[in-house]
Parts: sequence; C-alpha cells; structure tokens
Amino acid sequence: MRTIFCVVCCLIFFLLSGAAASAEKVRVSFPTLGPGFTPAWITAEAGYWKKHGLDVELVLLSGGARVIPALLSNSVQMVLGSDTGVTLANLQGASLVRLGVVMNSLSYSLVTQGSIRTVQDLKGKVLGIGRGRDASYARLAKLLADNGVNPNVDVKFLPIGETPTGRLQAIKTGLVHGAVFTPPLDLIGTRDGLRILLKLDVQTLSGGVTTTANYLQQNRRTLLGFLTGYIEGIHYMITHRQESLRIFSRYLKNPDAAALAYLYDETVPRLEKTLRPNPESVRFFLDQSDLMNRGLNN
Repeated sequence: MRTIFCVVCCLIFFLLSGAAASAEKVRVSFPTLGPGFTPAWITAEAGYWKKHGLDVELVLLSGGARVIPALLSNSVQMVLGSDTGVTLANLQGASLVRLGVVMNSLSYSLVTQGSIRTVQDLKGKVLGIGRGRDASYARLAKLLADNGVNPNVDVKFLPIGETPTGRLQAIKTGLVHGAVFTPPLDLIGTRDGLRILLKLDVQTLSGGVTTTANYLQQNRRTLLGFLTGYIEGIHYMITHRQESLRIFSRYLKNPDAAALAYLYDETVPRLEKTLRPNPESVRFFLDQSDLMNRGLNN
C-alpha cells in the first residue's frame, strides 16, 4: 500500500512539473502604478493566466517612453497602457495592434499647491508633466484650454521624473505649482496640504492591451488565452473586493487602507468586462492624441 502511495505521489509530481514546464513565458510591461493596470495585478495573483497555460511576467517600466521601444525590440511581447504612445508610434510607421482596453473612462484630478484657488490662478505658473509631450501633457493642456487658459502661452510645462509620484513630490517642494493625477495620488496629495482644483471624468481609452502585428500573426492561441484569462481576472476583481485590496497593497507597497479603497472604488465601475472600446472613448482619445502629436511637431 505504501508503495502504491509513493508511486501515485511521484506521478502527480511529474505531471505537475510537466505542466509547469509547458507554461508559455510571456513578458508584459506597464508604465506606472495606476488604475488601468490594477486588473493585471489581480489576474496574475489570482492565477487566471496560469489557468490558460501562460507564465506571465508583469514588468514595470516607469514612464511611457520606455514601454513602446521595449515592445518594438521584443523585450516584452505585450504592453498595457501607454495608449497615446501606441497611437503615435503607429502614426510614425510602427505596426502595433491594440487588442482591447481595460477602461473606457478615466477619472483624473488637477492637483495644485494650496494657494491656487482657480484655474486662472495658474497663469504664469509652472506645471509638471511626464517626459516630453506625453498623455499627462495632453490631459493638462486640454483642461487648461477648456477653462480659458492658453497652454501655449499662459503657463510653462516642466518635465518631472518618470512617475506621477515624482510630480506629486515636485508640487510639495514648490518646484512646480500643479499637475494631473489619477487615483489614489490625488487623495494622497490632499493629506499634505495640496488642493484638488478640478476633478474630471472623461470618456477615453485606458489600459489598452497592445502587441505587434508580427507577434499576433504567430501567437494567436497565446493571445486568446491571455485575453480570456484577463477577462476572468477582471470579473474576479469586481466580485472580490477584500482580496483585490490585499493585492493592491502588495503592488503599491502602501498600507493606507483608505487610499487603496479609494483606488478600488474609482476603478471598478469603469472596468470594461469584455475589453471592448466604445466609440465615444475612441473619439476623445484620438482628439487627445492629435493634440499631443501637434505639440510634438511644434
């Protein structure tokens, strides 16, 4: 009887080892610790990609400027987010394919020093953006223009670091007067005396899943498993609040329960359960990309 038991245990061990060895390795990058990437953390930790035979490695490449080159060089096989960068790369001749989006709307806030009380108070001030004319610039420029402040004349933009956290710190130290943020950094900023000057909800694409045309042609089965697992992970995130908050805490290295709950509550209602974009979000996103493209060419 003991011999049979040992044989069965060995058989199970080899079967499990074989399954692990056959899992296909896929490297997937994302540019920041923001709302559009939270479902990826949940999907990975809950094991949904493993369920579909994939060994997915999530790679944080801080700053969108690093993500697209990594994809084009095949250092990673997919990217999450950097949606504006993907569009601009295609306009410049790249063959990138967006397979889906995590959200069709995004909440972001214009956070400023406490002395700033209106958008008009920003005239003559310095505002923080990411490296170059990135998505943070496009959002901020549109917000200013919509509120009567000419982004090309009335303010100065200063690239600050590669992460939103760096821009938040720059406001605290007085290096810049304001910047735009997604949850939970807007809430965190208010705890240090900063002001949420405006909070906006916009119909735009966020958390897009992108690969190269070549990888798509050669790995359709892999991508189908990835997308199926991702959809399952999104459903898990929606229905498992406490488990999701624990995963948030590990990735963000933040024990602040209120900030994590705020991030969850701001993100979950926006999650696209089928990864499909809607026309309004595509239209707004293309307008934003055009603004950014014109900024790059000026």
